[in-house]
Amino acid sequence: MTKRLTFPMLGTLALLLFQPVVSLSNPCLENAGAAEAGGIYPRGKTLPFLGYSGDPARDLTNGFTVAGPVYGNQMPYLQKCFSNGWPVVAHVGPHITFNDKSPDKYKLNEATLRAEVEKQMQELAPHREIVWWAITPEELRSWRKDEMKYFDIVCETVRKNDPLHRPLYIYNPNHRDAKALEPIAKQVDVLGKGCYVNLSGKKRDRAWVRWSVEQELAALQAVGRPQAITVVMPELCKDPEPAEDVEIRAWVRHDVYLGLASGAKGVFIWSLFKRKEVKHSWQLWYDAYAGCARELNGPRGLAQVFLFGKPCHDIKVELVKGGGAVAVQLGGTAEPTTTTEQERAAREIKMASWTSAEYVQGGSHWFFLINSANAPATFRLSQLPPHSRCENAFDDAPLALDHNTLTLPAYGVTAIKFAGEQK
Repeated sequence: MTKRLTFPMLGTLALLLFQPVVSLSNPCLENAGAAEAGGIYPRGKTLPFLGYSGDPARDLTNGFTVAGPVYGNQMPYLQKCFSNGWPVVAHVGPHITFNDKSPDKYKLNEATLRAEVEKQMQELAPHREIVWWAITPEELRSWRKDEMKYFDIVCETVRKNDPLHRPLYIYNPNHRDAKALEPIAKQVDVLGKGCYVNLSGKKRDRAWVRWSVEQELAALQAVGRPQAITVVMPELCKDPEPAEDVEIRAWVRHDVYLGLASGAKGVFIWSLFKRKEVKHSWQLWYDAYAGCARELNGPRGLAQVFLFGKPCHDIKVELVKGGGAVAVQLGGTAEPTTTTEQERAAREIKMASWTSAEYVQGGSHWFFLINSANAPATFRLSQLPPHSRCENAFDDAPLALDHNTLTLPAYGVTAIKFAGEQK
């Protein structure tokens, strides 16, 4: 009888579909090579792991690498980061609301807009602790000419007034698809869109995380911006049913690692604020995210595999038990004022129920596997790297792959490191 090695929840890295390339046409990334080794990617070698409205002192000691932006009056928050030398993302852009009911109420005055942004930049640009600029307001609609003109002006003005040429980022709604992201992708250096799985009704459609990142990547490729990066944007915003609390750790690990596996180069959580909607389970979510952050950014430097590992395709994976595809429901009611009816329309697509990847990095061979199905799955591996020892990538414990078979639970993730030559 075949022996099966079961991984209940080891955590994973995985499929790297997109490797950014420095573009000499983008001043934001031209100086990437000059960034100190500890700088934040893409200007440095550290994986960005951050969340909105957090506590920098707490988060940066728990594996997070950047203090995320904060809503409202950001200056006290920024000043705290400046005084402590903490890397931080700063909002830039005037307080403007584009009103659907009265679209003519706001008249775009280009000179006034530029002056407001220039004033903000004069105050903020000297602070080297700022690693990215987050453009406001968020969720700009690409089919609205006034909003896109506003966006273009703000981006242009920020770039002209930032001698350090730091990356630009803006949040986009959950249901955005690649086509709707294209006008945004033309301008930003960090493209993000929500993939708030539970909030958006995808609790049992978690492969939707991969669909989300793939939309970002497709938009960047369509507009010729392969040098820009994407971030995966999971949720910390809603209590599940109490009986589901035991699933939170698996959900978090699945969503984080599947996002990175699908090509994202950072993790950006909404949000770290202890909001009333996540009153009973906030700590469970936070501890799970912090655990992922420490795995990625801790002493083993696993994030470096995602950022700089060389993809390869030597190991063969065969699904021997479980479904090979999952139905993913697109559309939903989230963010109705900033998405189109077409984006919110209910529709179904088929996606692979699992993701695998392998890399060569740091003298080792890495293999990663993620199960996105709602049930366990068993896999058989073949053509493993010869003359190497097999280890759990997260604790370096030896692994014995009897008959090269793995069984992962629903939402299970695992990582294997093939290191050195066997003696």
